[in-house]
Amino acid sequence: MEIRRREFLKLIGGASGTLLLSGCGMDDVLEIPANLIEKARRGPKVETWKNTICGLCPGGCGMRVRLIDGIPVSVKGNPVYPVNRGGMCPLGLNALHALYHPDRARGPLRRSGDPGSGRWEPLSWDDALKTISTMLLDLREKGNAHQVAFLGHEERGLMHEHIGRFMRVYGSPNYFQFSSAQNNSVPYSLVHGHSRIPAFDFLNAKLILSFGANFLEEGYSPVYYTKLYSRHRETGTRYIQIDSRANLTASNADRWIPIRPGTYGALALGLAFVLIREESYNMDFVRDHTFGFDNWTDSSGEKHVGFESLVLGNYYPERVSEITGIDSATILALGRELGNTQPALVLGDQGTIDAANGTFASMAVHSLNALLGNFERDGGLSFIDDPPFMKLPEVRLDAKAREGHKRVPIARSNDGTYPLTAFSIDSFTQNVLSQQPYPLSVLFLYGGNPLFETLNHHDFANALKKIPLIVSFDSMVNETSEYAHLVLPDHNAMERWGEISNVASIGFAHVGIQQPVVPPLYDTRHTGDVIIELAARLGGSVKAAFPFSRYEESMKHAIKGVYRSGKGAITTDGVGKSWLEYLQQRGWHVGRYDSFEEFWDRLVEHGGWWDPIHRPNKWNKVFQTPSGRFEFFSQKLKSAVDALVRARGGTSSQQLDLVLNGLMISARGDSAFLPHHEPPAHDAELPLQLITFRVLPTRDGQGANLPMMQEMFGYAVRRYWGSWVEIHPTTAAAYHINDGDWVWVESPVGTLKVRAQLSPGIMPNVVAIPIGLGHTSYGRYARGHGVNPTTIMKDLYDMISGKPALQGTRVRISVAS
Repeated sequence: MEIRRREFLKLIGGASGTLLLSGCGMDDVLEIPANLIEKARRGPKVETWKNTICGLCPGGCGMRVRLIDGIPVSVKGNPVYPVNRGGMCPLGLNALHALYHPDRARGPLRRSGDPGSGRWEPLSWDDALKTISTMLLDLREKGNAHQVAFLGHEERGLMHEHIGRFMRVYGSPNYFQFSSAQNNSVPYSLVHGHSRIPAFDFLNAKLILSFGANFLEEGYSPVYYTKLYSRHRETGTRYIQIDSRANLTASNADRWIPIRPGTYGALALGLAFVLIREESYNMDFVRDHTFGFDNWTDSSGEKHVGFESLVLGNYYPERVSEITGIDSATILALGRELGNTQPALVLGDQGTIDAANGTFASMAVHSLNALLGNFERDGGLSFIDDPPFMKLPEVRLDAKAREGHKRVPIARSNDGTYPLTAFSIDSFTQNVLSQQPYPLSVLFLYGGNPLFETLNHHDFANALKKIPLIVSFDSMVNETSEYAHLVLPDHNAMERWGEISNVASIGFAHVGIQQPVVPPLYDTRHTGDVIIELAARLGGSVKAAFPFSRYEESMKHAIKGVYRSGKGAITTDGVGKSWLEYLQQRGWHVGRYDSFEEFWDRLVEHGGWWDPIHRPNKWNKVFQTPSGRFEFFSQKLKSAVDALVRARGGTSSQQLDLVLNGLMISARGDSAFLPHHEPPAHDAELPLQLITFRVLPTRDGQGANLPMMQEMFGYAVRRYWGSWVEIHPTTAAAYHINDGDWVWVESPVGTLKVRAQLSPGIMPNVVAIPIGLGHTSYGRYARGHGVNPTTIMKDLYDMISGKPALQGTRVRISVAS
């Protein structure tokens, strides 16, 4: 039943915590089952606490839930969980409103009207699963298992393996994921040879140089990095943020250096010029562990240009200044500070990679870490081992599955673009529309909201219309699931079992345990359990691939590997890195358990396991390239391009030009495979560059359905329940725009009407609109508030990685009449 927050607080006797957040001039509606309301009225008010993992973003923070008579009433950070150490972001602190949201799907739904009509009818779980399994069986029987696709979001670890296992044994090569972090690892793979995201040792670095990585607000785990940053005075670390906009990280840095969008790679190469020219780079590391730095001759006798020659010949400070808008004296001083501060650490992310030239820009930024010799050392970066999970037996593929896996994945580009990525939303959309190389018959959606996030909304919506059966596993209907035929609602994070392990870029192996802190409020099911049920209905080898009847049992099986390894420790007070190292040196380990069940109970009680001891990797594990070294000259990229040229039927320079042009690589010769600056293409007649950013309360938009997050959306500029466009005062003056004016922001794709926010914290001739609002679905609190900037962005991508170019659209602005 719907109940006002203040009425609920009266029933539970003034519980403290997130439900008591006030002062926003609102009293939002909660949906709480009648039996819990009655329990709150009559209960003895017994307090208990349970530890779990917040599931509202991929950050993986440990969370403590306070319960009164078994009813969750408030949350706070788990003080002993190593990822967040008691910290929580605004989104996590509002987790209870996600649990008690009045617009949650309360049981399976079948769409009875057009997409977006809001017309749904309930159906039973049995009917829903019968509909799906009948179609899956029919497709498989006809040899069309490959016509099934699964589009996930940011699931990883055991859930990723669970879904992948189902798709493998069923016989489809089409399990993909789409998120804002998708394909971030492609530039790393070109220089490392593998796709693991490195962990960055902030605590031991004396200088952190960030190229567009807004790690306090948009990164992989903002609370983790906030905790690291909070110790910068203690550690004496200096932070420098290079960014087009003074975001939260730039505002807290020791120095903010504004830069033109799309030019981060040029600046990185300008700093490399200083390091190389003044010989302040790590010569031993470059000599022993890199490839392509010096000019070189291959096995056929052909001479090649090295990174050193490319940089010294093209990226001197005066030229880089012209490209970036940063004066040459600053470039020279910054390069010297980088070379003379040990250890200095360099990272790049959102601003660097979210552009059409993001792959080469990221390679250029990361090449600075190679010049500094930052790998596998304190104050540098390293690669964290996966948790020692116990594996399930390998799946046995029957003839139908083997045939299905011979088919080309539906997301593979037909024109040779995106050669180094497993998934591009662009090629997926176009292939589904054209039904090439085959039509898609079934699409499963799990988490995320790709229609809201993708640049080409119109084409993606039309692609969804072409699919005969779309099944969405989500707890709320959003823009994408409006196109689903069936919605099978998943549990809320507080109602389900789950595991969140090794969040990208965090500096230690860890496993966080989500446990149900409350029984499911509605007729929802764990998506992992639904997959097991579908496998059982399909029978044969598909059923045999899942030896457990519930996802929780599969989780426990995997965790037995952690128990048996003897590594690390359950997260409790007093168990730190130094203590674990002391015990390890003496052949001991923390915790003596009589059985796995005892270990499991303690693990669930405390919230997780971690292993903070980093065992240095051997170089052949750090660099899995053809040379076994960090590759300035990417042989992996060269091989991919050569393969595309051969696929065109030859090796002529004309065919090579066609391939490079298709990948939007203007450089020729060896420069095409070295870190270099690719000038971003733009519409010359449009004067301003549009960039985007995310804020903590909503991230990619998933928090916009929570009223408190709408209240906090514009916390930095005092604008709430709506969007704005940030404009530098000199730019605003040129267009006669005052602070607070309604303005039109017009691109070649469309126009948005939004309030102007004048700010000196943005580059002139650049405008910025936050991502997260502008929903047309997703519940009463999200719908109709603010604008979605992706709706007016050009359909541009990094043609190597497949990442959408969120910084690639130019616009004009004018006062709205």
